Amino acid sequence: MILGIDPGRDKTGWALVEESGELVAAGIFATSDAEAFLSAVAKNSLQALSSCTRETGAGARDDLFTVDQCLVGDGTGSRPMIDLMRAVCPHVRSVREKGTTLRARELYWRLYPPKGVQRLIPKGLRVPPRSEMDDFAAWAIVLEFLEHGELPE
Repeated sequence: MILGIDPGRDKTGWALVEESGELVAAGIFATSDAEAFLSAVAKNSLQALSSCTRETGAGARDDLFTVDQCLVGDGTGSRPMIDLMRAVCPHVRSVREKGTTLRARELYWRLYPPKGVQRLIPKGLRVPPRSEMDDFAAWAIVLEFLEHGELPE
């Protein structure tokens, strides 16, 4: 399982993703609560993450998981987050997050296809109804990494 992190000053997005790219769970937590989030991750249980979970994907078949790889976006707040992640994850890597915000929108629309009048709006002009997309950006970070075939053994 891969844990993607999109760190920010105030809030941080996270996504737990299968190596196939399938979303298991994702959410957002206050960056100041990073240690509590990582304690929940260390329990290897989706139930422990429930307080900061916003999305549950088809990959969430079982409550238990093991994080094999952590990918942290190289933007704002990445260095302190990487240092914290090392305590719970065997492999932590900083990765480029360029373009993940746009990809996050695409991922949102993949999970929630537009309906009604929204379908008539050109894809590039559609804006998701929720303002915080950090969890989808974390998923995008993982997908970008997987697509470039750099997953370590």
